[in-house]
Amino acid sequence: MQTGQQTHHNVSSIFNSVFNVQLAESPDTINEVFEVRYQVYCIDRPFEDPTCFTDKREHDIYDPHSVHGLIRHTITGDSVAAVRLVMAKDGPEQTGFPMEGPCIGQMDQHAQNAFASANRQQVAEISRMAVSREFRRRLNEEKSVSGISESAYYSDAENGKRAMPYISLGLFAAILKMSVKHHITHWMAVMEPSQLRLLKRFGVEFDHVGPVLDYHGRRRPAFTNAASLLERIRVRRPDVWSLITEGGKYLPEKCGRTSKESARQVA
Repeated sequence: MQTGQQTHHNVSSIFNSVFNVQLAESPDTINEVFEVRYQVYCIDRPFEDPTCFTDKREHDIYDPHSVHGLIRHTITGDSVAAVRLVMAKDGPEQTGFPMEGPCIGQMDQHAQNAFASANRQQVAEISRMAVSREFRRRLNEEKSVSGISESAYYSDAENGKRAMPYISLGLFAAILKMSVKHHITHWMAVMEPSQLRLLKRFGVEFDHVGPVLDYHGRRRPAFTNAASLLERIRVRRPDVWSLITEGGKYLPEKCGRTSKESARQVA
């Protein structure tokens, strides 16, 4: 029991001693995101055809209306993991979210109604969560597309062996920073069942989770109100809440409030 309590207490310090979260906003850092994605989705697992990306940077039609986050290894500066938020496209020709057509209709009616009633401009799809090839080898996690599993360990030369399933929490910290900056109130995602189980262990539990589908492998669609998800984390796992929100510095807007009413400090 004492070990578990100590782990809970040190979630932020362990993560921050090894990694830092960065929003990818310059062309150079966005290219780093695409390079990580190429390694994961084109080379390690043939999710995409590598011959379509001669510059060794995986990208698609959703990236022009997406924002991106990176996790860096603090000591080396290497890009460790990446994630994007796909936003609703501005303009009369509304492009659907990647999972919208194939997945939302497979969820129960309550979930479909929740999605339909949300302000589309404040919904974002969590997408392309990936851990780099080199780092996944160090984690011995090469079997997973996302590189996130229930038993990931990171061996750091300076700090010794660290239990590091926290990489998924770092990606959620990036997701939250991007969401606060762009006034996102709802998240949708399609994830491996093992990834959802891991997140649930840390108190990250979506409002609505659909059935297992054959969508680029076995995946489950999910939809949630960001503020309610963060509040549940705060109650169940205040240590995880502190890591993801940076001690309450980043909190999502609540539905029905204007951006000015719920303004927060952003990166």
